[in-house]
Amino acid sequence: MTMNLQKKSQFRLQGSGSAELAFAVVVLASYFAMFSEMKETDAIRLIGMVLLGVGYISIGIYGYDYCLKKQSFEWVILYFLVQIPLGAFIIYLGRGVSFSALLLLPLAGNAVVMVQGYWLYAVNALIVFGYVISVRMHTGVWSDVWASLPMILSGLVYIMVFTQMALDEEKSRREVERLVEKLETANIKLRKYADEVEELAIIQERNRLAREIHDGLGHYLTTINMQLQAAEVILDKDRDKALSAINKAKIQSQNALIDVRKSVSALRYDPDEYLSFESVLLKAIRPCEWVGISPHLKIIGSEDNLTPTIRSTIFRVVQETVNNTCKYSKASVYEVIIDYNHEGKIKLEIKDNGVGTELFQGGYGLMGLKERIELINGKLEINSRPNEGFQLEIEIPYDKEN
Repeated sequence: MTMNLQKKSQFRLQGSGSAELAFAVVVLASYFAMFSEMKETDAIRLIGMVLLGVGYISIGIYGYDYCLKKQSFEWVILYFLVQIPLGAFIIYLGRGVSFSALLLLPLAGNAVVMVQGYWLYAVNALIVFGYVISVRMHTGVWSDVWASLPMILSGLVYIMVFTQMALDEEKSRREVERLVEKLETANIKLRKYADEVEELAIIQERNRLAREIHDGLGHYLTTINMQLQAAEVILDKDRDKALSAINKAKIQSQNALIDVRKSVSALRYDPDEYLSFESVLLKAIRPCEWVGISPHLKIIGSEDNLTPTIRSTIFRVVQETVNNTCKYSKASVYEVIIDYNHEGKIKLEIKDNGVGTELFQGGYGLMGLKERIELINGKLEINSRPNEGFQLEIEIPYDKEN
């Protein structure tokens, strides 16, 4: 029962003195009504009514507040066991004149706030009983009791309904405040998440741009550098070959400029723009010939419905491995095998017969390729052993039907 009291007292009317002020106003109004209709009375009765009224109001204000703070069912019951007889006795002293029943009505409002269930009806039954006894003791006849009983019953119902409505409104207001506070908290978290997402998007875009620069411009600059180094070595021995290497470097510089312009305008490479995908890949592996490596491209199946993202990823993988093979492998053969005939995936194998390595540590370029492949939910496996070359095996999800 204490828990029920705590639950209801949480939704008492807002403002520490609102309910207590209402109690005092109703009691004073009842006193004014009784005094205005009393034809004659003795001083002792009048003083007694005033003193009892002061006590009744004091208990109704301070006792009510104490019970709510105490949150004890025993104190609540004691409150009503004191207030109901005290109010009934004041009505008796006031000789049960009209409007004297107002004196007990604030207790009905107190009962709605402080108790619930069967106890609420029990307290109101005690209020009616106290009024009936006080009027019966004064008049000595039941007819006067029955005549005034509807007034107190209707008053009790009105007070109970009004108080419950006020409590429900207060409960709704507090629930709205709670939801508003919860919504504000959620908005703060949402703004924080939005900032984090924006920051993550910026980081991803920076990484993408870094990959574009490395895989595109970096590849061309590396090739140009190798051609110029080769031209420098053979310049005195074979001028024609040196000029050919310089011319190739010039062509690569032009390609690099085109690639930079494309990156600036579209920020991605579109292999479908001018050439077929196979022609693009053949062009990508051609730099191997310039350093004495024999390049081979083998395509199994058809590239139906190949998305631009997959084309760009495969192109960058080939471009980066060509770059690494030309720089580090000392290989004589470089081979690319693309197999479209596996259901739900593309298999890409790239290998050379170079020096290989036992302790492989991927550089920034291979790290960028790994990121590219993971972005399209692909898998990358790298195998390399000393004197057994270098091999990449890649699987990319691929649905021909779509």
